[in-house]
Amino acid sequence: MIQNHGELSARTFVDVHAIQEELDQVRWGLHDGAGSEAAQHAAAEARASVSNLIAVVSNEPELGAISSVLDRLSVTNPSRTLILLAQHTRAADKLEAQVSAQERTESGHRVTTERVVLHAHGEPARHLASLAAPLLISDLPVILWWPGRPQFDTPLFDDLCELADRLVVDTDDGFDDADLARLLKVARRKKAQASIGDLNWARLIAWRHVAAQFFDMPGMLARLAQIHGVSIFHGSDGLTAQARLLGGWIRSRMATIGIDVPLEFRVDESFEHGVCQFLIYTRGDDGPARFSLSRLRGNRLLTQIRLGDQDLAPRTVRLDSRATEELLSIELTLPGHDVLFEQALDAALR
Repeated sequence: MIQNHGELSARTFVDVHAIQEELDQVRWGLHDGAGSEAAQHAAAEARASVSNLIAVVSNEPELGAISSVLDRLSVTNPSRTLILLAQHTRAADKLEAQVSAQERTESGHRVTTERVVLHAHGEPARHLASLAAPLLISDLPVILWWPGRPQFDTPLFDDLCELADRLVVDTDDGFDDADLARLLKVARRKKAQASIGDLNWARLIAWRHVAAQFFDMPGMLARLAQIHGVSIFHGSDGLTAQARLLGGWIRSRMATIGIDVPLEFRVDESFEHGVCQFLIYTRGDDGPARFSLSRLRGNRLLTQIRLGDQDLAPRTVRLDSRATEELLSIELTLPGHDVLFEQALDAALR
């Protein structure tokens, strides 16, 4: 059961120690007898953060949308959450903080989640990482979520990546080859490397699983070593990161057994966005074969197999459309580096 006991907002400050004190006061204020030793102890027990989550936004409308996602995410992933509204292009320097806490009851236990919004203009926006660092709960992982395309060339990006154990992005949001290369660099740098999570990669789970299942069928495994081509069709909006990642995935998997798979990317004008079709061409003792996955309207995947001149019975599977908080939850629960993703990203760039 979830009970929302209200949200308490603090006044505006710029001092990190004052922000931490306000966090404590707001949390204690959710309990009867706020300020008493018993209330403070109860509040400390109620906090059940499993991570530190830093989200970076660039404008007020985005702040509202991201806050709503984080509200829904906190049901399954309670965290100490810092939202950084960094507007370094605005001339006048400004630094404000707002503190809030929210309590809910889950499985008979009270859980309190805490949030700090830091709003900065100008020069303070470039140094928000130094203000965020003391507000993190020690001994808990630090997840940096950057909705939209990260500002790769800013000091803020580099400083936050130094703090983070994991950087979560969405490469579906206008990432080009240079952006993908920067991600791989963050994951593989020698000092303070962070693992990478990608909501776009999570959207490809069904495509990858169903494609792999083709070769779990009796008699199909031998064809896996005889792949000679892959075609990937994507929507007409010009965004290709998802198709590139899917192609990078199959190239990286086949490279482990010494096979270099030629890739072909083509536009499907009947779809606006995302991967539309995934075709795998193989050889075999009984002739060529084609394995295909096609996205249908209504969130379904059509699987088809053609062996020589024979078409096997097609199959339709559900293609789940997950909300942002569900995709983010998947990325928050993955331990360490996602080696398959990093290898797919590397292969996509090559």
